[in-house]
Amino acid sequence: SVLPRNASDVVPKSEAGIVVAVADRLDSLVGLVAAGCAPTATADPYGLRRIANGMLQTLIQNEVDLDLKQSIDAAAEKQPIQVTGEQRGQAHEFIVRRLEQLLADDGAPREVIRSVLAERNENPHLAVATVKELAGLYKTDEFAGVLASYSRPTKIVSGKEVDRDWAVDESLFQQEEEKALWAAYKEVEAAMKPRPGSRSAVSVGTFVAASRTLETPLENFFNSVFVMDEDDDTRKNRLAMMRDIASLPGGLLDLKSLPNF
Repeated sequence: SVLPRNASDVVPKSEAGIVVAVADRLDSLVGLVAAGCAPTATADPYGLRRIANGMLQTLIQNEVDLDLKQSIDAAAEKQPIQVTGEQRGQAHEFIVRRLEQLLADDGAPREVIRSVLAERNENPHLAVATVKELAGLYKTDEFAGVLASYSRPTKIVSGKEVDRDWAVDESLFQQEEEKALWAAYKEVEAAMKPRPGSRSAVSVGTFVAASRTLETPLENFFNSVFVMDEDDDTRKNRLAMMRDIASLPGGLLDLKSLPNF
């Protein structure tokens, strides 16, 4: 049988062994979900939880990056029966929930797990590494300052109709605080982009260090600038800037899942 055979078994270490272990489990999981054999809350007769756990352990322990959705799609195309988009989504959600449980069993705080998996559930190994990093940072004073920085822009745009097509127009800035905040935003945005040629994803530490740049410009902005200006163009421009700032953690963390946000 293909390793690992159970939760306490060793995982394969060779490249070929890893490929076989992951492909075999994805094939079984996707096929069984498509056949209507997904587990229920009380029954898992085909051992899909064990299958998913074995695949995840193989990826995590070997630090292998894998795009779950792409891999599920590839497995679905090889099935002898049709696998609908809904069933592919069901398989993906099932694997993510197993990953969530593995992280919780390992002692990670639930709010940290939710924050990371909301943005990084496509790559189990990366998600685990991010959870571990965030767990060591999210209760620090430095991280609290970052939370405070993003909280107000996020709350300002929450529930408001801020068109995705609105682009920030620097020529509409009326106050120096707007210019300073936009410059800080661009600095953080650049820091959040992986370097050309690099396969490394942005770390929580990089995000925190870069985001400190926003703290003073944001404070000065809110002390001097009224976002909901009477002038339509000015208001839209400021809302677009708040939207862009609030979106900076995207792809890394969902800050709304964390306490005190």
